[in-house]
Amino acid sequence: MEIQLTLHGILRDYLPRPAKGKTILTLPEGATIDDVRNQLKIKQTVSAAVGGVQVENSHVLQDGDDLQMFRMIGGG
Repeated sequence: MEIQLTLHGILRDYLPRPAKGKTILTLPEGATIDDVRNQLKIKQTVSAAVGGVQVENSHVLQDGDDLQMFRMIGGG
């Protein structure tokens, strides 16, 4: 299956420079957001949205999904 992936902020560094934070990823059926993180070797904690709706990292992706990932920022 293929998904549209957009990485925001510092996460853009995980894609080649010409990608400008956007790419199409080919993934196996049943892949999750954590699988995307592992494939791209993203170690930071991320927040993710599919189709503009925030989802958990265990969310199972579907063909054609529009996934956006943001670095989680903590504070106190």
